[in-house]
Amino acid sequence: MKLFLAGAALVCSLGSPALGADTEQLRTAMKTARWTGPMLASTAETLPKGHFYTEPYFFDVIVRGDHHPGSSGFYQYGLLDNLTVGLQPNFATATNRIDRGMAIGDFKLLSQVRLTHFTPDHRVPTIALALNEVIPTGRFDRLGPTQEGHGSGTFATEVGVNVQHWFLLNNGRLLRTRLNVLQRFYNRTSVGGRSVYGTDVGFKGHAHPGARTTLIGAVEYSLTDKWVLAFDVEADFVGRTKIIGRDGEGAQVQATSAASRDVGFAPAVEYNWSPSAGALLGVWVIPKGHNTPASITPAIAISKFW
Repeated sequence: MKLFLAGAALVCSLGSPALGADTEQLRTAMKTARWTGPMLASTAETLPKGHFYTEPYFFDVIVRGDHHPGSSGFYQYGLLDNLTVGLQPNFATATNRIDRGMAIGDFKLLSQVRLTHFTPDHRVPTIALALNEVIPTGRFDRLGPTQEGHGSGTFATEVGVNVQHWFLLNNGRLLRTRLNVLQRFYNRTSVGGRSVYGTDVGFKGHAHPGARTTLIGAVEYSLTDKWVLAFDVEADFVGRTKIIGRDGEGAQVQATSAASRDVGFAPAVEYNWSPSAGALLGVWVIPKGHNTPASITPAIAISKFW
């Protein structure tokens, strides 16, 4: 709610909302402005039936001076005009000297149903329901002495609400706002040996990651028809992970990790050289949070509508 109010305050300082603007002026502005989308917040729109959308991301997570390059992205298809399905793969690059190379992280299956649709004649926010499923494709346990894990080892269901709204400013430019609310629920998973959960060689047992709540607010300002300035704010709340089992000598192991939370922000610049293609360059900055280290993640994304 604080993120939404902050966006509304920015609108008031820049100009009048579209609700009081001329309909034809708004329609023209929406047709000519080009968007890639902000770095973090997802759209509430769905693809037209039969069309594809691709947006690969390339990034480098920097924590305490250590670099963790990787890649993610969105690959989506308009199954119906108000139903989009897709896939979000994740890849990471091992940074130690022994296990160099590309590793697979957890993949995510995406689906989104649009409930309402903003138009110049019907100015209600676009609202969609998201239902995603995390697939544990990344390695997470039985790791070697220097091997990094890049997965959770468990399926997880993610449900959420995405909202998007447009504002026509007094200077004739557009401001687009987004709000995402997501909740992820993990299943329990079997764990063996050294793992991402901090277990050691010889361990046999289970881990149950805590639920994750994510809130994202974003604004985009259409500087020109091709250039856009974007800004995201994201807050993450992660519950406690419970681990139970036995170590290599048969002794019982029972541990619960502390919950964590953090708030980060991501300024970005978008350039769209055509109505169907563009690129984003941004950086996601997370100051040190509660049980979360500080990090800086520069990223670039290339989007294409097919």
